[in-house]
Amino acid sequence: MASRRFRAPTMKEALERVRRELGPAATILERREHRRRSWLGLGPERRWVEVIADGGETVPPPPHLGTPANAPAPPVREQMGQELARLHAMVERLVRQDRIDHLLLDLPTSLAPLYARLVEADVPEALARRLLRDVALRLEADELDRPEAVRSALREAIEEAVAIAPPIAAVPGVRRVVALVGPTGVGKTTTVAKLAAGLKLERGLNPGLVTVDTYRIAAVEQLRTYADILGLPLAVANEPREMRGALESLGPVDLVLIDTAGRSPRDEVKIRELTEFLTAARPDEVHLVLSATSSGRALRSALDRFSATRASRLILTKLDEAEQVGGVLSVVGHAGLPLSYLTTGQAVPDDLEPASRGRLGLLLLGDRAEGVGIGRADQP
Repeated sequence: MASRRFRAPTMKEALERVRRELGPAATILERREHRRRSWLGLGPERRWVEVIADGGETVPPPPHLGTPANAPAPPVREQMGQELARLHAMVERLVRQDRIDHLLLDLPTSLAPLYARLVEADVPEALARRLLRDVALRLEADELDRPEAVRSALREAIEEAVAIAPPIAAVPGVRRVVALVGPTGVGKTTTVAKLAAGLKLERGLNPGLVTVDTYRIAAVEQLRTYADILGLPLAVANEPREMRGALESLGPVDLVLIDTAGRSPRDEVKIRELTEFLTAARPDEVHLVLSATSSGRALRSALDRFSATRASRLILTKLDEAEQVGGVLSVVGHAGLPLSYLTTGQAVPDDLEPASRGRLGLLLLGDRAEGVGIGRADQP
C-alpha cells in the first residue's frame, strides 16, 4: 500500500485519522508541524500538522487446493498469531503515545510522562512544552532521572511563569480604596469579608465596606452581617452618583473595600454601569475576581470583557473546588495581571492567602495543603 498524507489541526486528530483509515498497525513515516500567518502578518496564526503514514501492504494468499507443503504447522501458526497480536498491541500503544513523543523531539524522553501529567492537568500543550524545555535547561543529565529534582525544577518554572502582586497596601491613617469586580458566582462578597477580617484581626487596620450589589437577593444583608460581626462601618451605593457620599459616610477608615455586583461577561450594559461606579469611587486598586472552577474559555472571556474596569490585580477563588488548575495557569500566565490573592474555602478569614510564588506550582503538582493565612504568605 502506498504511503498517504494526513492533515489535521492537531497531532492527536491526525493520528486518530491514521488509525481509523489505515488501522492500528500503520507506520508513521514522517511528522511535521506547520504554522502560517495571513498576508502581511495580520490576523491570527494558522497552525496544522501533517503526517505521512503507511498502512503496510496486504497481499492475499494465492488460491490453492488443500494445504501447501510449506505451510506452518498449527502450533507454529498459533505462536505466530500470538506474536502478531503482541506486535499490534505494541504498535497501537506507541501510536497512542505519539502525541507525546512528537512534541518532545528536543527533550529527554524521561520527561514524556511528566508532559502527560501536565496535559492531563489541563495545561495547554504549548505551555507544557515550554515548561519542560525550561526544566531540561535547569537540570544536568543525571538529574533528569531523579523525580524530586525534576519536580523542583518544574515548580520553579511554573513560579516564573506567573506574576505575583504584593498584598493590599494599607497604612494606618491613610485611606485607600480597593474594589473587587468579576462575574457572578465567583465569591466576591465572601472574599471582601475575608480581606476585611484579615486586615483588621491580623494587621490591626481599620477597614470600611461599601457595597453596590443591590441586585442580588440578600447581598447587602450578607455583607452587613459580616460588618456587624467585625464591628466595621458599611455603606450602600445604589447609583454611581451616591458613591462619593457612601465613601465619606464611613468616617476615618484606613482602607475601603468595595463589593460590586456580579456581571455576566456578555452583558456590556451592566459592565458599562460597573465602570461608572468605579469612576465615581476612583479606587487605588481594582482586583478582578475569577473562579478556578471556570473553564479556560470562560476565564479568557472574563478577562477580555472586564478589561474596561482597568483591573490591576487578579484574585483566584475556589481553588479547593477545582479538579484541575492547568487551564487557570495558562490564562493567568497570559492575562498580564499579577495574582494578589487565592481562596481555598468558605471560612472567614482563614481560607484566604496572599498569592505566593510557590502556591500555584504546588497546586498544579497535586499538593493541596492548607493555606498559609492572610498575614503569613511567602513574599513574592
